[in-house]
Amino acid sequence: MYLGPFYLDTKEIFLILAAFLVALAWFFCWDIVWFDKKSLLTIIILVLLTKGLLPAIHNEAFFILAIVTVFLTLYLPVFSVVLFYFLSFVLFRLLKVI
Repeated sequence: MYLGPFYLDTKEIFLILAAFLVALAWFFCWDIVWFDKKSLLTIIILVLLTKGLLPAIHNEAFFILAIVTVFLTLYLPVFSVVLFYFLSFVLFRLLKVI
């Protein structure tokens, strides 16, 4: 389904649902064990934007990048994780992995 410049597939709908649930948890002060809700919501939105803007990327390598990025939020600050995500995404695109 196209929505402006974005192409939404079932994976993106699950990301939208995850972003909505994390936003609800942040609003109602529910606990998400081990994760910071603000950084998790930031990463989910970044993954959703990059996946929505580039529908032709390979899902396996992108999935591994997304999982590593989410688990890095456990140990690193948000800026470092976002920097890692964008640098590895650019390098993956340049090396034709994604």
